[in-house]
Amino acid sequence: MQDISFRLFEGAYTIKPRAEQRMLLLAAAAMALQVGLLLYLLVSKAFATELVVVFLLNLFVPAYFIFSIWLDHRPQYRRHLTLSSDGVRYRTRFMRPEHEFEWNEIDLVRLKLFKVIFILKNEEVHEVSLERIQHDGVLQQVKEQLLQMARLKGLEIH
Repeated sequence: MQDISFRLFEGAYTIKPRAEQRMLLLAAAAMALQVGLLLYLLVSKAFATELVVVFLLNLFVPAYFIFSIWLDHRPQYRRHLTLSSDGVRYRTRFMRPEHEFEWNEIDLVRLKLFKVIFILKNEEVHEVSLERIQHDGVLQQVKEQLLQMARLKGLEIH
């Protein structure tokens, strides 16, 4: 059985419009222009400390935009819920440690409207919020996959 991974972050299952691609191109061009001007000022030695600070502050916005695009291509650093034949792995916050447990450790699975609760045999409770999934079809698919895996492993479902 292959791993099934669901992304649990905002905008994960929305279609990226072409406008975002254009914005990425403009942000990269703006950053290149600012870095070029900053290097020119450094080489010509015609800069003031305040001007350098302004250039660096202006680089923050396009850098944040490019960082968010980078994260979109690396969902393993973001919130996720992964179901495998061995067990369940999930991350509830950005770049926080993952929680992982095996199917034989689970006593009960509760499926609510926007939340999945795993109750382990040692009475640990793990809540995974599904409210960030914006697409109803994907949310329904996540719930169906969870139910299917839980039934396959012979777990009690509420």
